[in-house]
Amino acid sequence: MPVITFSDVCKSFGSDAVFDGLGVHFFGGEKVGMVGANGSGKSTLLKLILGDIEVDSGKVFVRKGLRIGYLPQEPIFDDELTVLEEMRAGFCDVVDIEAKMHDLGHRLGSLSGRELKAGMKEYDRLSREFELVGGYVYESRIKSVLAGLGIGEELHEARISALSGGQLSRLGLARALVKATDFLLLDEPTNHLDLQATVWLEGFLRSYKGAAIVISHDRYLLDGVACKIVEISGRGASVWKGNYSTYVRSTEIVRLEEQRRYEKRSKMVAKTLDFIARNKDQEGMRKTARGRKKRLERLLGNEPDYLDRPTDQRTVKFAFGRGSGVSELVLRCEGVGKSFGDLVLFENLSFDVLSGERWGITGPNGTGKSTLINMALGRIETTSGTIRMGRNVSVGYLDQHGKELDVENTVLQEAWSVRRDLTSEAIRDRLGAFLFSGEDVFKQVGDLSGGQQNRLMLCKLVLGEPDVLVLDEPTNHLDIASREMLEEALTGYKGTIIAVSHDRFFLDKVADRLLVIGTDEVGRRRLGRFQIILAGGEAGGAYSRYNNLVKERLAQREQAAEKDRKKKARRSKDAGPKSQRAVPHELKKFNKYSLEEIEEMIIAVEGDIKEMQEDFGQEKVYQNPELLMELQSDFDRKKHELDLLYRAYELREG
Repeated sequence: MPVITFSDVCKSFGSDAVFDGLGVHFFGGEKVGMVGANGSGKSTLLKLILGDIEVDSGKVFVRKGLRIGYLPQEPIFDDELTVLEEMRAGFCDVVDIEAKMHDLGHRLGSLSGRELKAGMKEYDRLSREFELVGGYVYESRIKSVLAGLGIGEELHEARISALSGGQLSRLGLARALVKATDFLLLDEPTNHLDLQATVWLEGFLRSYKGAAIVISHDRYLLDGVACKIVEISGRGASVWKGNYSTYVRSTEIVRLEEQRRYEKRSKMVAKTLDFIARNKDQEGMRKTARGRKKRLERLLGNEPDYLDRPTDQRTVKFAFGRGSGVSELVLRCEGVGKSFGDLVLFENLSFDVLSGERWGITGPNGTGKSTLINMALGRIETTSGTIRMGRNVSVGYLDQHGKELDVENTVLQEAWSVRRDLTSEAIRDRLGAFLFSGEDVFKQVGDLSGGQQNRLMLCKLVLGEPDVLVLDEPTNHLDIASREMLEEALTGYKGTIIAVSHDRFFLDKVADRLLVIGTDEVGRRRLGRFQIILAGGEAGGAYSRYNNLVKERLAQREQAAEKDRKKKARRSKDAGPKSQRAVPHELKKFNKYSLEEIEEMIIAVEGDIKEMQEDFGQEKVYQNPELLMELQSDFDRKKHELDLLYRAYELREG
C-alpha cells in the first residue's frame, strides 16, 4: 500500500500550469530517483507532499504519522547558532529530557526521605525515556553524519553565519539525514558535495531502511541507489522501473517505437490523401474517395494528436569547433608547490598534457583543484616550480562561479564580445542553441540563474573555437539532458580538455586521464598528495578505474595488516610462560594457552570488533535503543578482552 499518493493533482502558478491531472504513488522502503528538465515541477512536488503549498484540485495523501526528512535546495538556518546547536535543534525532545535529568541530578543531593525516593523514581523514568528516544547516541550520530559529509570537528563550534555556501548546503543535508525518519525528500543533495561526501551519501541511502525521493542530476548516484525513476514532464509524471541506466534504455526503446508509429501513421495519411486527390473526380471512384475522406476526418477529429511528431525535451544543442591546436605540448607542470601560509596544497607536482588528451581533475573540496587551474592560466603564482601553457595555444575557460561574465552586459552583448565578426542575427542563432530565444537575449547577465549563466559561458566557448577547453565544474546547474548534450559535444571535440569535476558519470564519459589530488592511495583526504589514473581495461572510464583501484588497495592493505599480525604473533611462539608469581591476577586465565593460541584469539577478537564498528552505522541499530545498548555492551566487553589479550601476549613475549 502506498504511503504517499497523488490523485488527479492540478497545480498552477499564475498562468503557468505545473501539473495537470498528476497521478503517482510512492511506497515504503523504495528509493525513487526523480528527473526532469529544470523548471518542470520536481521541487513543487516535494512541497506538495510537505503541505508547504496547496493543490488547486485533486488530492495528495500522506500516511498519518509518516516521519519525513526534507532537504530543500536552499536550506534556512538561524545564523546565530553554531553548527552543533543547529544539529541538536532537531532533537528538541532529547535535549529537553537531558536538561531535566541534569537539573534533577543536581537537586537529588539536597533531598532526603520521601522526596529523595520520589526524585530517584522520576530520574529512573527520565533515564528510560531518554534511552527510548536515542538520547545516548544522538551526539555520536550527529558527529558521524557531519564527518561523513565533510564537516570536520573544527567547524562544530563555528557560527552558521561564518559558513560558506557549500558548507551550508552540506549542513542542511546533515540536518535532514540525522533524524529518525521513514521518508526522505532530498532536493539536489549532491550540490556542493565533493567526491568523497557523495560516495558517503550513496552508501547512506543504500543502507537507509526508509523510503526516499531523490531529485538529482548525479546519474552515478541514481544508478547506485534508485529502484524506480519518476520523470516529470508535460505537466505529469512517467514511472520507470529500475535505476537511471535502465530508465535511459527503456525511454530510448519507447522513443524509437513512437518514431516508427509516427512514420507509419504519416505514411498512411499521406497515402490516403493521395488516393483521395487522385480519385475524388474519377467516375466510379468518387464514392470510395469520399468514404476514405470521411474516415480520415473522423480519425483525426477523434485523435487530434494522431500526427504529432515525437519530441525530445528542450535541451542545449551545440558542438565545439575543430580544436586543431598548433602545439604538441599543451601544458607542462614541473615540480610545482603551492602554499598559503601553513596550508600546503601541492608539493613537487609534475605532469604534461599533450594535444588531444582529455584530463579530468578531481579530489575533495579545498585541496586545490581550482587553484591548479588558475596557476595554469597564469592568474595565480606558484610557490615553487613552474606551470605554463604551450606556445600559440588558444584557451577557452569555463569558470564555475561565472566570474568570466560581465554582469552589466545583456546576453547578446556578452556572446557578441567573443565574435565581433559575426552579425547580430548569427549570434542570436547560436544563442538559440543554448535555449536563449526571443526577449531572453536582452536580459542582463546579472539577472540570470546559475544554470543560465553556465549555458551562456558554454555558448561563448563554442563561439571562440579554442584549441584547449579548461572547464571548472562544467556540469554545475545543468539538468541531466543538458549534461548529456555537453558530453556528446565534448566527445566530438578534437582539441584538448582539462576539466575539474565531481561528476563521476561525466568523468567516465569524457576523461581518458584522471588527476586525483588531495587524497592518499585509498581515497582518504591528504593535502599535497596526488596520483594519475589512465582509463582503459575492464573498468572502462577513468573514474571507474580509479574507484576499482581504491577498492583493490584497501583489500590489499587489510590482507597485509592481517599477515603482519600473524607474523608478529609467530615470532615468539616457542617462548615459555613467565613465572606465575609475575602474572597479574586478571591475566592468569591465559596461562593455559600457548603464545600461538593467544595470537589467534587476538586476531579473532579484532575481527569481532571490526564487525561491531560497522554495525553501529546500521539504521536498525541506531534507531533501536535496546539493540544499541546491547551492541555497546558487547563492544565494551570485546575491547576489554582485547586489552587483556595484548597484555598477556606482551607479558608472555617478554
